[in-house]
Amino acid sequence: MNTKKWFGLGLAAIIVAITVVYAVVVQTQTFRTTAILVGLTQGEDPVTHQPKYDFTGISGHRLVNLGMGRSILDTNFPNQVLAMTIDCDLGQANLVVYDKDTSNTVATIAATNPNGLDVVKAQGASVMGPKKARFVAQFNVKQLGNGTDGLIDGFLTVAGRLHLDPDNGCPRAVLVKLDDDKTDKTTGDRDVKPREDRDDDVTVAWRAGRAHVIGVIDLVSGGVTNTVLVPSGHLSIRRQLPVAAP
Repeated sequence: MNTKKWFGLGLAAIIVAITVVYAVVVQTQTFRTTAILVGLTQGEDPVTHQPKYDFTGISGHRLVNLGMGRSILDTNFPNQVLAMTIDCDLGQANLVVYDKDTSNTVATIAATNPNGLDVVKAQGASVMGPKKARFVAQFNVKQLGNGTDGLIDGFLTVAGRLHLDPDNGCPRAVLVKLDDDKTDKTTGDRDVKPREDRDDDVTVAWRAGRAHVIGVIDLVSGGVTNTVLVPSGHLSIRRQLPVAAP
């Protein structure tokens, strides 16, 4: 009886160990992402002193600057760009600062909670597995930067679409000429134009998906703290980026 009991306990321990290992090994893809957010802050009419809207555009590289504690207008770090990491099980995603020199993520600007993406998938016409997905996720803005320039708090609700590899379910990029989704007009997804957010590697015509954004960002810029409403914004989820081994 004791032998059977110990055998049962040992088998249970092995099953738990296998489960833990499996839970840890979730493949993550990283994609270069450009962004343009319509920012809206509280202003004041200089003559009447009545409240008014102040609009400003927040591009992806400006988010990166704030996340790294730099002036929002800094142009001295073109190697650090906005990217999105997405788990292959579509359970979690992050908006991050990607360093092209080291091929690694150096800061997380905003992150979903575990299992924070809600997803619906669709099968392609000529493949057995799901070929595309639409998602809605809430990203929580992280506290980054410093007391002069940085991000404090907030959230971004992101809704969009992704191409999937039908063999393993991972998000993937396809040639732009093959990226034709008729639901973009219905959902309000569009590409971020080069003049809205620069991308130095414009010769690589790949895209993993598109998304649109609303939310609120609490930030400090030039020592001035402000709450920025984001009533509208767009993300272009572009080519896959290499990630160096730790």
